Amino acid sequence: MKNEKPDIALLENLALRAHYYAMQMIDIANHQREHDRTDPKVGGHPAASASALHILGALHLWVKGPFDHIAVKPHASPADHSYNYMLRNLLKFGTLDRLSDDEMKVAMTGLRKFSDQGQPVFQSYHSGWDPDGHNFFPSGSVGIPPVMAAYLAHAYRFAEEHGYEVPKGAHFWSVIGDSEFREGSLYEAMPDAAEREVGTLTWIVDYNRQSLDGHRITNREIMSGTDDERIERTAVANGWEVIQVRHGRKRLAAFKKKGGDLFQQILEKGFDDYEYQSLLRTKDPKVVREAFIAKNSKLKSFLSEYKDREVLELLSGMGGHDMAELIKALEASKTNKKKPTLVIAHTLKGWGLECAAASGNHSTLPPAEEIEGLRKAQNIPDSDVFARFAKNSPESKFLQSRGDEIWVGYKEQFAIRDRNKKKYANAFSKSGPLPEALNINLKMVPIVHTQWMLGQLAAKLTRIANTPTEEAKLKKGQKALTADELKWKTPSELFLTMAPDVGTSTNLNPTMDGKIFGPQIVEDFESEYAVKDTKSPDIVPGEEISHRHLRFEIAEGNAMSCVGSYGKMREITGVPLIPLMTVYDFFIKRALDQFFYNLYWQSSFIAIGTPSGVSLSTEGAQHGWKSDIQIPNLITWEPIFGVELDWILSESIKLHLENSNQGRTGVLIRLTTRAIEQAEFLKRLKLQKRFKRDQNAELNLPESSNSSTIDDQEILEVIRKECLAGGYYLLDYRGYTGYEPGDNVVNIFTMGTMVTEALKASDQLLEKGIYGNVIVVSSPDLLVGDLAQSNDYYQLRQVLNINSDLHLVPKDIHGDGGTAEVLTLAGRRVPCVSVHDGEPGLLDNIGSIIGVRHIALATRHHSKSGRPSEIYKYHGIDGASVFEACGRVLSETALEQISVSRQVLENVQLRNVNGENWQELWPLN
Repeated sequence: MKNEKPDIALLENLALRAHYYAMQMIDIANHQREHDRTDPKVGGHPAASASALHILGALHLWVKGPFDHIAVKPHASPADHSYNYMLRNLLKFGTLDRLSDDEMKVAMTGLRKFSDQGQPVFQSYHSGWDPDGHNFFPSGSVGIPPVMAAYLAHAYRFAEEHGYEVPKGAHFWSVIGDSEFREGSLYEAMPDAAEREVGTLTWIVDYNRQSLDGHRITNREIMSGTDDERIERTAVANGWEVIQVRHGRKRLAAFKKKGGDLFQQILEKGFDDYEYQSLLRTKDPKVVREAFIAKNSKLKSFLSEYKDREVLELLSGMGGHDMAELIKALEASKTNKKKPTLVIAHTLKGWGLECAAASGNHSTLPPAEEIEGLRKAQNIPDSDVFARFAKNSPESKFLQSRGDEIWVGYKEQFAIRDRNKKKYANAFSKSGPLPEALNINLKMVPIVHTQWMLGQLAAKLTRIANTPTEEAKLKKGQKALTADELKWKTPSELFLTMAPDVGTSTNLNPTMDGKIFGPQIVEDFESEYAVKDTKSPDIVPGEEISHRHLRFEIAEGNAMSCVGSYGKMREITGVPLIPLMTVYDFFIKRALDQFFYNLYWQSSFIAIGTPSGVSLSTEGAQHGWKSDIQIPNLITWEPIFGVELDWILSESIKLHLENSNQGRTGVLIRLTTRAIEQAEFLKRLKLQKRFKRDQNAELNLPESSNSSTIDDQEILEVIRKECLAGGYYLLDYRGYTGYEPGDNVVNIFTMGTMVTEALKASDQLLEKGIYGNVIVVSSPDLLVGDLAQSNDYYQLRQVLNINSDLHLVPKDIHGDGGTAEVLTLAGRRVPCVSVHDGEPGLLDNIGSIIGVRHIALATRHHSKSGRPSEIYKYHGIDGASVFEACGRVLSETALEQISVSRQVLENVQLRNVNGENWQELWPLN
């Protein structure tokens, strides 16, 4: 088909049919559904769909290849669905099976409808749930999908350069509204896409000069021209090719006539967008003639050669509604293999509708009479409003052929994906189970922080990736891989890193040094002039197979879109690239829109937010921001000990490679630059009764701290499982003499670097006769968040045994001789305190889940600069504050009076609490 010339008349006839289908979809959605008077409006954006009608037609009917990916501005979705319906490429969810014709028609009546019986429907905007969601970017968030298209195109090139099989010749398209083109995300991405030479990318601006609120009014004097010229200059300045599709064939023919050059000049330069839109709305040929002549009287003679109808056609004859001109431009956009291309297609919002060019047409619904007129113009019976072309008609034959071409391409892409899946499954099976950790040796560095640990883990993966498995290929001084390291060989080659200008300060130096992936555009001048600093990473880009770091400028949004696009490669191509990005945790907020998009898109990626919290105390101010981010498909981790991070990263990679991380494909790991004694980990764990060799021995402090325990590796394996389930006891005094729940026991929940403050408080409490258990929350999502809610907080309630049990203490005895004696008791539950250096919402629901009194310590105001001890005290999260909160929560835990038969309690043995009387410090209420 591609060797043939397009039958433009046929294609434009198909566009008219798609136009009707789209309007009918919207009409049904708004008028033929059950609703309540309080329900919100349905809408559907007919004018915006009409604006993009021919752009989408040129793509779907001719230009788009079978491996191509496309993003469509949200408000044009109905028109887009209509073309896919015509091509019969509405598929059963998650398969390549086409829906039956009846099922497709059901889908066409289901725009914005809830699928309560599993019937195919269309979401409000393009979604992965849609039956035409294959190779489409979700488009509910404007300004983000075009950027995702850029980075997915880049991911394809990265994969190909590194020897992975991906579909050949894929191009990446995005249809953008002209108002959308003011989104900052697009401007941030433009220079990056150009500098990375993403030549397989085309953005198409649907330039209809209108936005949701009406006509777009731009400052022509200040901007030195109309807005399309500003857009063009911006794109050219950022390294893009630009193709303007201003005029249709009728205009182009008119320009060749005498006086045509002046007519073209007035069309392009003589009218502001607002004036031009107003002129389109008149529909009065006399007014149109006079408006042109007012710009230049010489046009009177030129316009006299045209009938009134032809004058109106010339006025509205924009290139964005001319299939021939659009196809020419879109095909041309694929010729430059280095530069991305911007196509500016001049269109008419509401094309073919009565509301065309009307200021308020964005939400205008065509009246019933207009829908009827469109239906009748297509000779479609009222009994089958989505009837297709006659079976043997030229239109039907073309659509069958074109639809099959795209569908066969889908099948080939799926075959490539399945081959890759099988390839990696076999590779992992052959190498054996992935080790549970990378096992970084910390003996020589007893005091470290988790951000440093990330550098060690990344360095080891990089070393393994770049170490040959054949001894003969080892370089001088290069050690052969161990048996465990060989199991990491394939995963390490799939591992890549990226950072928005914070690679060195987030400890990614080992993955950067001489390993920057990018076009080879400069020589290594530092080496040439002998000024290279060997202590800093070599950042000269190249495209060697060992180059697996993507370097960004200060553009968190770009990096977040990039990690999301790369993370989608596992699903699309079967190549399970493992993308990891680092970003200062407090600047994740700059990329929250992109972050949410990645999670909604179900991309599989790792984001490292580091450093996090007010523990970066010397920076103060904004750098204390850490958000309570709980978004579906996200799992958040916050380790404090190096081995925890090793477990978490290894587990995240394992689940990604197994494709077993459904519901948690987005991984956020918060790290810190505040160090901690690593020996503190096992020292505290070894106090726990469950790790003692003699389970019958009486436990007393401090002598029991030195009693014999099981092997360290056995302890660590138990804690590893609990850590990866969301939380574990670091300090657990259950089983110790004097431990009296309901009297002198409090549970302290903590997260990340605040473990140090929890331990300080617990030690101080012990001096007062209070046992403060310290529970480390490794993942708030798994312990008390969305992922925990799905299993009824199993780790918290069942494994850690945190509950609201009422613990009873006898108060007085009384009876009346002939009846059984009764004991009156008072009971308390074990209260809790939580402490972390972020927003309260991260842990403040623990008490409500368990059903006990809870004080949540967190940062509740903006931070300042200072040492950690000073800043923790300022926020009320230091050890002393935790200590006071524990006393308060014990004191405030309500006494509950209970009367119980003495016989029930006859075997109870009471034990006295050792130490001071804590009740003198915090008198009971």
